[in-house]
Amino acid sequence: MTGLAVAVIAGVVLLSGGVEASAWKDRKTELDTYTVWHLKSSSRQKTAGVTYKVVGIFQREKQFIGGSAVADVTEQVEFEFTWPLVEGTQPKVLPNNPTKVDNLRDGSAECPAPVLKGTYEHFDLKSMSVIGTMFGLVGERRTPDMEEYVGGGGCKGTHPVQGQVREEQLLVTVPLELLAGPVPKGQVMKQQDQGWTWTFTPLP
Repeated sequence: MTGLAVAVIAGVVLLSGGVEASAWKDRKTELDTYTVWHLKSSSRQKTAGVTYKVVGIFQREKQFIGGSAVADVTEQVEFEFTWPLVEGTQPKVLPNNPTKVDNLRDGSAECPAPVLKGTYEHFDLKSMSVIGTMFGLVGERRTPDMEEYVGGGGCKGTHPVQGQVREEQLLVTVPLELLAGPVPKGQVMKQQDQGWTWTFTPLP
């Protein structure tokens, strides 16, 4: 039994693409015996897999985008992967879609909207890894330099606010339909998590 447990754990480590589980402490998961068996056996199939395009949409009506600035934000992230997953093969990151920012305003609703000196990027996907039955997405969130009005004094003056760049991480799970598989040819799958809607579409 000890040898079997070691083999299963080794299989999960290989599928993780070298990413340590400690990098995702906030979202610990457990893989049951069926899931591990499914991924390992599927990766050994010699037949060509199915490539899926994944589109993630994030929408929020009151998103702070730096300083006191608030806006309605829409973000779109895209990547591709082939199912069954193959050990050592990483998903393909597709070009970034600029974040759509509408209805810019001051968060306190007391002063005019801040004056942005650049663009806000909610999640610019930079790299990906496979972690068991999940995709680990690493990206950047960029807030622009801006001039914001000073509240409490009639909003007559402004002061500068420096923009920031910080790393952001997302976890996207493989749809349960794929894990239970096989799925009907051409089936589109959707799932929602933490404000994101993810659509999995098979490519011809």
